Amino acid sequence: MTLAAGNLAKTAAPTLAHPALGSPGEREALLALASIAAHTVAPLWPLDSAIAVNPLAGFEDLPFEDAVPQAAALHGARATLSLPEWRSLLAEGRINDVALRKTVVQALGGLEAAFDPLVPELNAYDLLIARLVTLDAEHAPPVRRALSPAVAMLARWLGAFFDRTAALPVPGRARGLYPCLLQALRHDPALGKSVEATGAAWLASAPGDPVEMLLLGARREAVSPEHRLAWLRTLVATLPGWAAHLRWRTEYAGPEASRGAPATMLDLMALMALVRGLERPALQAVPDAPSPRTVEAALLRHFGLSADAAKTWPAAARERLATVAALTPAQLGFLFQQAAEASHLATLTAPLEGASARRTAPRAPIRPQVQAVFCIDVRSEPMRRALEAQGAIDGAFETVGYAGFFGLPIALAPIPLAPMAEAQARNQLPVLLSPAHVVPETAAPGREAEARTVLARQAALADAQAMLDTTKAGATGFATAEAAGPLAAVSMIARTLAPRLTDALRRRVIGDAGQVLAPAACNDDPAIGHGHAHDHAIPLAQKIAYARGMFTLTGLSAQTARLFVLVGHGGCTTNNAFAASLDCGACGGHPGGPNARLMAAILNDPAVRAGLAAQGLALPEDTWFLAAQHDTTRDIVEVFDRHLVPASHADDLAHLDAALARAGVQARAERATRLGRTPQDLLVGAAHWAEVRPEWGLSGNAAFIIGPRALTQGLDLGGTAFLHSYDWKQDEDGSALTGIMTAPMIVAQWINCQYLFSTIDNEAFGAGDKTTQNVTGGFGVVQGSGGDLCTGLPRQSLFHDDGTPYHIPRRLTVIVEAPLQRVEGIVRRHDAVGRLVENGWINLVVIDPWKHQAHRWLRGEWKARPC
Repeated sequence: MTLAAGNLAKTAAPTLAHPALGSPGEREALLALASIAAHTVAPLWPLDSAIAVNPLAGFEDLPFEDAVPQAAALHGARATLSLPEWRSLLAEGRINDVALRKTVVQALGGLEAAFDPLVPELNAYDLLIARLVTLDAEHAPPVRRALSPAVAMLARWLGAFFDRTAALPVPGRARGLYPCLLQALRHDPALGKSVEATGAAWLASAPGDPVEMLLLGARREAVSPEHRLAWLRTLVATLPGWAAHLRWRTEYAGPEASRGAPATMLDLMALMALVRGLERPALQAVPDAPSPRTVEAALLRHFGLSADAAKTWPAAARERLATVAALTPAQLGFLFQQAAEASHLATLTAPLEGASARRTAPRAPIRPQVQAVFCIDVRSEPMRRALEAQGAIDGAFETVGYAGFFGLPIALAPIPLAPMAEAQARNQLPVLLSPAHVVPETAAPGREAEARTVLARQAALADAQAMLDTTKAGATGFATAEAAGPLAAVSMIARTLAPRLTDALRRRVIGDAGQVLAPAACNDDPAIGHGHAHDHAIPLAQKIAYARGMFTLTGLSAQTARLFVLVGHGGCTTNNAFAASLDCGACGGHPGGPNARLMAAILNDPAVRAGLAAQGLALPEDTWFLAAQHDTTRDIVEVFDRHLVPASHADDLAHLDAALARAGVQARAERATRLGRTPQDLLVGAAHWAEVRPEWGLSGNAAFIIGPRALTQGLDLGGTAFLHSYDWKQDEDGSALTGIMTAPMIVAQWINCQYLFSTIDNEAFGAGDKTTQNVTGGFGVVQGSGGDLCTGLPRQSLFHDDGTPYHIPRRLTVIVEAPLQRVEGIVRRHDAVGRLVENGWINLVVIDPWKHQAHRWLRGEWKARPC
């Protein structure tokens, strides 16, 4: 890029004059279609605030079974795991054989249709089971679309345009993405050598207006107006990673991200139309899928019949044979997926129905010694279970599930290193929401100098790492290597041979920002902020509302324990581009400790307590709220602000510390088994620079359970379920359940779909192998030296080393204990929920709290006994 950028700085070839293309009506119609086509991809958040999204969110208006094959065809991806992969999961017992057989019967239309003989001792059920389990798999690989040379060059220019760490930005960025890269491509010597004369003429005559470029491209490719939406979608899907980054940049990042380098999705589509005209499209060989007739013959031979035996069958029998033979590999894979979902639900339905029935029995209220509110994240479930086990006899420990931002719509503004320095605020809330308050992060009283020292050391370390990354190539790279090589070698040896010791020394030298910094709890004085107009305090009325919201949404009683702990969470890894994906998604891809500390401070505020009491929520005077953070990589819980705990609660805190330590040991041992490691390995892996799988993250997620903890307590859910506390009896108007189903549940569905599709096709929807990735622009990763941005999860987050899936692709099952009419009303009133339920993107199961029977919502009606 250096030579081309230099040429571009020297000259700027004029855009050749073009007669105006398209009538005003045609241009307006194209703009409307482009706006729709932009949603072909989901937004892609940067690495430092990685958020899980459904990569096929733009297809959620279609039934799941129709949407996935369509999206797969558009992206050149698989629509399902291969049959051999599904069969291996069945053989391992991770899919229940009975569940698969029930799924087959349902797919064939019921027992009568499935088992009605075609000929003696052969029925449609036998045929379909044979195709799924025993017949040679005929799964055709997806048609991968390798990037053409021109598209690959465009991808590199996109990386240069969006690079926020570049020492020499691309000239002309201020003019916008399309005009800037149009000129860049015209002066790219490599591109000039690779295109034919007609392509060079096309590039030279390209219009300067992106709308005109799209109209010209559509005419060149003879795209009729009724097919333009599909054509625009193919443009977006050519470089889906860069398109996804641009969606985030334009819709979620705020004006700062685009300052000095504006860009729109229309610009990107126009550039794609431009480069499509530079090369003659290469013909791709499409793998031949076996014809239904070939499959029929194979089925007949499998059952010892001649290939033409069906010619003598009755018409109805031949039709059923043809129906089974015509099922595509994608449809067969979907049957396996349904069976996997049913297998998991079958393990939950009976225990949850029983727990619901037992809850009707009167129980004497017991005030626990300690209550802990954990994030609903699936990784919290094993730790909650382990902590509750420490007080199994006397019920000393009670845990609650709540979204890990604790209902606080805040952005956190870090403390500036200098009086006039700018500090970039980070959003500590779900991306579905916008921050209502900018809360400054301040030094703990009396530790101001220590806080600045810690921040300065962290900044120096980050600058040094950035300089090393920037100078890895070229002449300066050799000079840097010569100067820093010995020190780097010593560092690498230490981090390899003694990673935990090295990490401990690093923490000791640099310091722990978490112990000397905290969000300002009582930020009523605007002077402690940045002095910006948008900085403001959290009014008392809002603090009371946020505090009450936690009790309302979780069904918590006002009779709280003496010690009440709010537990945020975050990961702890080294040299991991995807580190933020292990942090709290409810906190915008950041650790949740700051939110926990702020909420604890709010709940300890006498004015807030008085306001709650005035609203009928009088908390015991001896309740003290405390904040902590669960390190999900090491299963260690760090307690914050312990110096503020009253002396009267010292024994309670000591009891909690001991219980957390024991719970950590139990949870770490359980997680080590799933990783195939030892508990000690997990501690080492968190500090080891070469560890590619520090934890499984949310891999394995399968269910979102909305109900009181009593519904799931005692069940070993194996870290597969999001657990949101809820009591339908305390939610008379259904507003709390509405809040849960329209926000946390949707975020959980995003997470579930990211894991599902990253597993189905890790090359198209995931991020591939970690060991061959490179960070680009400070915000994303690419495979190798360039190309498209990776949009999903790395292979190591989903698969064992031998290539077998750890994560089972299955849609999220949402289980709610509440009256059926209440849940149905939410589904019908809220489009975002109704679309997911009606189109089968989630499986909705409701446990009737009176009859204690599970019902499943299937295409507009309830079905009892869902598995």
